[in-house]
Amino acid sequence: MTTFDELSRILTHWQKRLRLQRTLSWSLRGLAFGFALGLILGTVGVLQARLLRTEFLALTAALALAAPLLAGIIAWLLPVDALKSARTFDRVFHLNERISTALEMKDKPPSRMLQQQLEDAVASARSVNPRRGLPLKFNRLEAASTLVLAALLALVWFRGGAWFQASQQARAVEEAVAAQEQKIEELLTEINNNDALTDEQKEALSEPLEQALNELEQNPSMESSVSVLTSTGEQLQAMSDPQAEQTTQALQQTGQELASQEGSPLEAAGGELANGNFINAAAELANLDVSQLDAGEAQQLSDQLEQMADAVEAANPELAEKLNQAAEALQRGDYDAAQQALDEAAQEMMQTGQQAAFSQQASQAAQTMQEGAGQVMAAGGSQQGQAQAGQQGSGQSGENSGNDGSGSGSGEADGSSSPGDEAGSSPIEQDAVSDGGESTYEQIYAPQFAGGENGESLGLPSSGEDGETIGQGPAAPSEDGESLVPYTEVYSQYETINQQAIENGDVPFEFLQIIRNYFDSLKPK
Repeated sequence: MTTFDELSRILTHWQKRLRLQRTLSWSLRGLAFGFALGLILGTVGVLQARLLRTEFLALTAALALAAPLLAGIIAWLLPVDALKSARTFDRVFHLNERISTALEMKDKPPSRMLQQQLEDAVASARSVNPRRGLPLKFNRLEAASTLVLAALLALVWFRGGAWFQASQQARAVEEAVAAQEQKIEELLTEINNNDALTDEQKEALSEPLEQALNELEQNPSMESSVSVLTSTGEQLQAMSDPQAEQTTQALQQTGQELASQEGSPLEAAGGELANGNFINAAAELANLDVSQLDAGEAQQLSDQLEQMADAVEAANPELAEKLNQAAEALQRGDYDAAQQALDEAAQEMMQTGQQAAFSQQASQAAQTMQEGAGQVMAAGGSQQGQAQAGQQGSGQSGENSGNDGSGSGSGEADGSSSPGDEAGSSPIEQDAVSDGGESTYEQIYAPQFAGGENGESLGLPSSGEDGETIGQGPAAPSEDGESLVPYTEVYSQYETINQQAIENGDVPFEFLQIIRNYFDSLKPK
């Protein structure tokens, strides 16, 4: 081994030591950077209710591992210039530029002076202990910064319970809203595949559902989602027709009776009615050829038509009229008029079936929307929503309003009371005697003497001078004043209080849409 080769071997060993020192230093800085980045991203995510506790831990752990590992790999693989490192070694080991000079003279023509200089550099390098000049230690300031960042992360982890709870509720709301979006898509598919509906009816039902789906995708917050689902449910509920439902029940009940009459002209139509297939029942009625009936069958058909007309008279007078016209024509023996009336009754029954299917689909979709609103509120931690989500048909306001006067504002006294007449504007006569409604006076507050049993008696001042009733004297009427603060300046404050009350479940579920419409009407343009 030549002298220069030995110097190169020593330099290679020192360079490895230098790489290792740089790798450890950069890894510590990478760890601090990972902690800092994890603290920033994690805190922002938690404050915005986007990270759960486990996700916060996974994020910070991933950054704490990836950042120092990446920094260490870069520090180890980063090239080291031989001449620059030699000058570093000369400075660190106090070699008076022996190593760097030897490298600079490597390509010079050999001479005795160069050989002596190289031998002196190698001898000086042998006497160096690289562990002293290149110690593997951490910067205290960087280490302290890393520990502080780790402590802050631990503080967020252990003391951020309320934040993580809010994130959990926000995540639950997002999942609940996503579930409602899926239900709306299923409803849209069901409506489009319902052959009992006309194209106009499908469009009328699909429009509010598609609008609700778009609004949920744009703003999936709890307050907005509940408002959208509630208003959509109300729109769909308004499309349902109680009269169509009554007609449906009447026709199904009559269909069961007709289907039980074997061999009768309306046996097949009755079976379709009993199963709720009004379109098929209308087709059976239209296909009935009265000219092929004998006198007995015609009379039986007339009786059955009258029976059906009586059943639907209250719910659908138009259909009842057509059925009665056909029955009367059969009784007169006018089969042509009877056939025409049957065709018109079949057409009316088909329209009734379509309206019944439309009403049923609208009612079902409205119930789904209202139940979805309750589920979203329950996911957000609202007690009102939790109670509402467990009820069937909770979206129908008539079913969930107070029963027997137990609605909002009812008292809890044992005795019941009925509302009396409104108080008039005239003053109460001082010496008037009641002519009814006498009852024993129940003392609510027992006055006491000031200072004890023998103290001075206290009393209220008279209502006015010489028995004059307050408010009825010669006092001048008050002048109208004006508000000095525009409501637009305080609207945002009350809107914030309103949203907090809704999110906390302080607002009864059935009043959400009313309050929402009220604040929308006050919103500054």
